[in-house]
Amino acid sequence: MISDIQLCSRFIDTLDWICQVLVRHADDFNIALVKIAYGDDNSLGEAYGAPEALRQLSSLTHDLQNSFRKSDLVGREGTDFWILFPYTRVTDNVYDKLMDILQGSAHNNLNIVEREIAIFELPVIYQKATVKPEDGLALLHYAKANQAELASHIFRLANAES
Repeated sequence: MISDIQLCSRFIDTLDWICQVLVRHADDFNIALVKIAYGDDNSLGEAYGAPEALRQLSSLTHDLQNSFRKSDLVGREGTDFWILFPYTRVTDNVYDKLMDILQGSAHNNLNIVEREIAIFELPVIYQKATVKPEDGLALLHYAKANQAELASHIFRLANAES
């Protein structure tokens, strides 16, 4: 669990730096941000109990981090996972790689809740925003609150019981 905190801290620190760069150079900075939402904050805890749900989410955090390039960062906020893909235009490869991981047997137990995947291109967020997010957490909250307008792709995966 400590390593989850370290990963998230590194993720937020990097996102803070990216926000400062995007404020000045949104047109020249190419980076994708992916949000994976696992139901609401209580659904996994109600199904498995809080300790087991936390253990499974932590396991997924590390599997996501280990499955991508070293330059791709993963952070988790509750049941929302965030992944940064530096210098990458949004392509089907991102989606395919995510599906391979999320559909894998190691995380099959997490499939009891609906999952939503949103893919953002960070320069687009800064081009559309009237008030530019100045730090990483503000950017994540802004992207989440305005997901329908800002995401280039949104996918929903039904729960396994459907």
